Amino acid sequence: METRHDAPRGIVPPDALRELRQFLSRSNKPLPLADAMRTAINEWIARQPDVDQPHCGYQWKQLFLPSGTQLRLHHRGRHYYAHVEGDQIIFKQRCVSPRGMVLSIAGEGRNAWRDLWLHLPQEGNWINAARLRTLQAVQRQSQPENPVAALSAAAQAMNQALKAAVTLIEHVDYQSTTVLERRLPKKRRSIDLLEDID
Repeated sequence: METRHDAPRGIVPPDALRELRQFLSRSNKPLPLADAMRTAINEWIARQPDVDQPHCGYQWKQLFLPSGTQLRLHHRGRHYYAHVEGDQIIFKQRCVSPRGMVLSIAGEGRNAWRDLWLHLPQEGNWINAARLRTLQAVQRQSQPENPVAALSAAAQAMNQALKAAVTLIEHVDYQSTTVLERRLPKKRRSIDLLEDID
C-alpha cells in the first residue's frame, strides 16, 4: 500500500515546499516530507504563547491588569494589598474596583491612579498606576497599526539610517582629504620660484 507524503496543494506555498524538498534531499538523514512538515508545525506550535490559558485580567479604563497582578496602597503608615483574580480585583475577600479599594481604605479625596502601585506578574518592581498608564499609552502610539504601516516605518527608519551613514562617510572622506592636502609639501618647479637676483 502506497502512502502519499505530499502536502495538500494550496495550503503550503510552492516555494516553501520546493525548499523543504531540496533540503531533505541534501540532508544525510532523509525524512519523508510529511514527517518533516509535521515536525516543523509541532516546533512552531511549541514556540507560540500558551493559548490554553485565556488572557484573564481586569480592564481598568486604558490599563489592562493581567490575572495575578498585585495592587498596593500605602495609607497612614500601613500597606494594603489586593490582587487580580480572573477578571476581578479581590480586596478583603470582596470584589472591588481600584477606586472602590481606595475609598474603602482612605475615603474621599484620594486618586486611585496616583495612589495605587501595581506589581504585574513576572515583573520585578512595583510601578505606580499612573506611570504604567502613561508608559503603555506611549508604547501604543509608537506601535504601527498594521503590518503595512510597520514595514513602512521600518523602511523609513532604514532610509534615514542610510542617509546618516552616507553623510558621515562623506564627512570623514572630506576631513581625511583636507588633512592630507595640508600635510603634503608644495611641489614647485625651480623656474617657478623667485630667486634673489644680484
